[in-house]
Amino acid sequence: MDTSTLRGFRKNIRHLEQELNMHNCSNCCHGVTLAQCHALLELDSHKSLTLNKLSERLYLDKSTVSRTIESLVNMGMVTREIPRENRRTVSISLTGQGKDICNQIHKESDAYFEAVLDSIPEQDLPAFMRSIEAVAQKMIQLNR
Repeated sequence: MDTSTLRGFRKNIRHLEQELNMHNCSNCCHGVTLAQCHALLELDSHKSLTLNKLSERLYLDKSTVSRTIESLVNMGMVTREIPRENRRTVSISLTGQGKDICNQIHKESDAYFEAVLDSIPEQDLPAFMRSIEAVAQKMIQLNR
């Protein structure tokens, strides 16, 4: 692959990172930090998760996730429970308030990204989505 293609790709990725950061900081999180937002959204896609599983899914160490969850517990957005069958684990799930925040985040982010994706012709969207997924999966593979 030629250098100009690689550098053009890197330049566009930097612009995407900057714009995503601006979106996340200004629109996304309804009074929670970005780390808390990511934890809430991950919990929203599951009924409950253990602290270890949540750490794996967020690609963060357990102590960082533990502090994030502690703050969300104090805010009333998640609960921690110790299951009777395995007292060495902690099960984390959203409260009603946590679900409400997730719904607001989803609604606003869906509207934003719908406007973004409207710039792509409808017939090109499936190929674009496959390409984005392939790039993301390869980056995950190379970084993990």
